[in-house]
Amino acid sequence: MVQKAKNKIYKALRWSEKYTKTDMLYLAKSGSWLSFGHGFAMLSGFFMSLAFANLFPRESFGTYKFVLSMAGILGAFSLTGMGTAVTQAIARGFGNAINQGFRIKLKWSIGILLGGIGLSFYYYINGNTLLSLSFLLVGIVSPITASANLYGAYFLGKKDFRRSSFYSIVNNLAPAAALITTLFLTKNLLIILSVYFIFGALVSLFLYYKATHTYKNENKEEDPELTSYSGHLSAMDIIGKITNHLDKILIFHFLGPIPLAIYAFAIAPVGQLQAGKKIISKLILPKVSNQSFEKLQKSTPRKALILTLYALGLSGIYILLAPYFYKLLYPQYLDSVIYSQVYSLTLLAISGTIFNETLVAHKKKKELYLHRTITPIVQIILFLILLPMFGLMGLIVTHVIIRSFAGILGYYFVKYPISS
Repeated sequence: MVQKAKNKIYKALRWSEKYTKTDMLYLAKSGSWLSFGHGFAMLSGFFMSLAFANLFPRESFGTYKFVLSMAGILGAFSLTGMGTAVTQAIARGFGNAINQGFRIKLKWSIGILLGGIGLSFYYYINGNTLLSLSFLLVGIVSPITASANLYGAYFLGKKDFRRSSFYSIVNNLAPAAALITTLFLTKNLLIILSVYFIFGALVSLFLYYKATHTYKNENKEEDPELTSYSGHLSAMDIIGKITNHLDKILIFHFLGPIPLAIYAFAIAPVGQLQAGKKIISKLILPKVSNQSFEKLQKSTPRKALILTLYALGLSGIYILLAPYFYKLLYPQYLDSVIYSQVYSLTLLAISGTIFNETLVAHKKKKELYLHRTITPIVQIILFLILLPMFGLMGLIVTHVIIRSFAGILGYYFVKYPISS
């Protein structure tokens, strides 16, 4: 009975390939493992949001998000592209790229350390001990966490999606459980931030150690282009990484911590729904690394259209259910509903993932530099124009516009590449 069902599913997937022009068996098998892992990530994120919404003051939560956003901006000044470079290197047979990447990334995280110390000193002389100690913690711990998290890139390069999912579950559930427990015991923001950063670093280091001992017979070959390529990916990503957190920094400084808390709860549920984008990204990169660019130029637009139609349906369902969702689970944040409904339109840009990963896999550096420079610059300009005019809604609309713009630009560079 079970075997018959498997055979029917297999035939259906193979039949669908005539229309999707995609290896549906690969997507179903590998995607199921990644979906499993992301399902637990969404679950842990959901319980954390419930805990913060019901156990933590809105003003303190806004400050918490500000510290995390500043940590994200500091992280932009390290080799943020190392994960992608490691995945590609492993997929091409460089078995020791994970240890090589760890050493290089840790070395080039000096910017995070210096930035954290600088911010700590700034807030200390301005009499804010909480933020001073928080950013000192960020500067010391974040480089370790970021380097250790390369274990995920290692498994993706190996196409070992089963292990990738199980490790992802541990890396999400363990810190979430620690943080939720802490929220029940104390409302002290410094303690909560310490648990977030220190416990997260310890879990990441443990998983990194386990990952590097998984393939005992792995070759010890290192990728001679790893530093160079990750450097290019990181350089072209600096403005984008900063822009990803700039909206929260602007809200905190110009509107205050409570509006930032409202904004954070508006975008968080949609962010969980965008897990599908992360799954697709992880599936695509190792797959398209071994396909010709010319073939991808012809096949990607059709696949992008299918993804857009899927996202349109998902966004419509979310817009209808959001008011009930917030009333039931986040009654303290009902003022986030309208922002969240509009923000859900960013789901339509999920199709841009295909174009981005195609450019990355084939090392289209000129196109990537332009794409990852033009997009954030336009976003910053819109932030500065629309925030004073429309407040939080101005930032939400900016996200909708810029995600669509990024997808269209990605399509253009794949269809009409500058480099041969």
